Amino acid sequence: MCAEELIQNQSIRQVATTFGVDESTLRYRLDRHKDGSVDGRSLQQEACAPYEPVISDWIQQQEKRQPGVRREPIRLLYETLQVDFGYEGSYKSVVRYIRRRAGQPTEQPFRRVETKPGTQGQADWLQKKIHIHELGGETKLSAFILTLSFSRMWSVIWSQSEDMLSWLTCHNRAFEMLGGIPQTIRIDNLKTGVASGCGVWAKINEGYASYAKQMDFAIDPHRVRTPRDKGKAERRVQDVKSLQITEKDRFWNLEDLQQTTCERIGFRSKRLTCPVTGKSIYDSWNLEKQYLKPLPLTLPEPFDVQVSREVGRDCLVSFEGRRYSVPYLWAKRIIQVRGCTDAVEIWGEGKKICTFPRKTECRLLVDQSHYEGTDSDTEKAPVPLGKIGREIVIPRSWEIEDAPRRSIDHYAELVGTRS
Repeated sequence: MCAEELIQNQSIRQVATTFGVDESTLRYRLDRHKDGSVDGRSLQQEACAPYEPVISDWIQQQEKRQPGVRREPIRLLYETLQVDFGYEGSYKSVVRYIRRRAGQPTEQPFRRVETKPGTQGQADWLQKKIHIHELGGETKLSAFILTLSFSRMWSVIWSQSEDMLSWLTCHNRAFEMLGGIPQTIRIDNLKTGVASGCGVWAKINEGYASYAKQMDFAIDPHRVRTPRDKGKAERRVQDVKSLQITEKDRFWNLEDLQQTTCERIGFRSKRLTCPVTGKSIYDSWNLEKQYLKPLPLTLPEPFDVQVSREVGRDCLVSFEGRRYSVPYLWAKRIIQVRGCTDAVEIWGEGKKICTFPRKTECRLLVDQSHYEGTDSDTEKAPVPLGKIGREIVIPRSWEIEDAPRRSIDHYAELVGTRS
């Protein structure tokens, strides 16, 4: 029912009471309507009008998306207008401008959550072609992106691979950049993180689970084909893909790319606002850092493979076609063997037991110190070396030193058989 029909049946005072407005205001509006007056505000230029080409291009890109593929959030466009084009209007004005031209898409409602500071980080990979001079020009690289859910602060680590070694290396560097470790890391169902299943039924990759236990964070895989389950990381992925590093950028090497990326993250984090705190992402991150777990004094060495092995009675374990010794106290027990970049690390009960060089020509790597010790109530030590044994046995079998030649009389004296 329009205002004229209401007024025909009721007094202006009654209508004003019904709508909860002042009677004089209603009379003023009715008089302007009779005179055919036009509200001057409707003739004013919209705040977004100067940016019409950028917004129209964005709308066209969203309309070209495949059915069922979620549109990019309008806030990402809003941040682009702020940082790159100097837009000073409100977010709501951008939303109104787009909806007048593109309409409101129909989507199923979903829950919006905000996490406590220091409780969650969201990780994801991004692939992008970037011009790197030392790598021969345009090169396809992977960016590991870790975003803190509370403050929205993010780190980007560039890598030439997405294997387990790169996955853990990027974790180490991202934690260093963010200044600590969140309690949980939300990931999708990539192979380096999830061995099988998804979500709460996921079986975590053994190597990644071991790394998480050592660094003291929980792994939280999200459901399959639900990118909004880690929407804060997805948001930063789009940001890095289209804003932080562009097709026009040229870099000398990976170090140059990484340094430039870190500088641009610092610049953008001071310009963008964290919706939870109302402060900049940079200031919100400084608040959140006190809730992150401190980094260990020594970060774990990244590894591309980890296997469980039972130690034999000879205190040896097999790995990659070679056999490695471990301290005799671990005989007949289960340990974990990690293949790192240049080393083989042997772990037991969450602690590093010993380290060997990796992929040596030597096929049997034995450290004689692993057999030294005395009997205890529960363990019996191996037979110790005698005098001649200490003279002829290699302390570390992969490190053969030039030894001075001695006469047969020297060895005869050691065994007491001089004739």
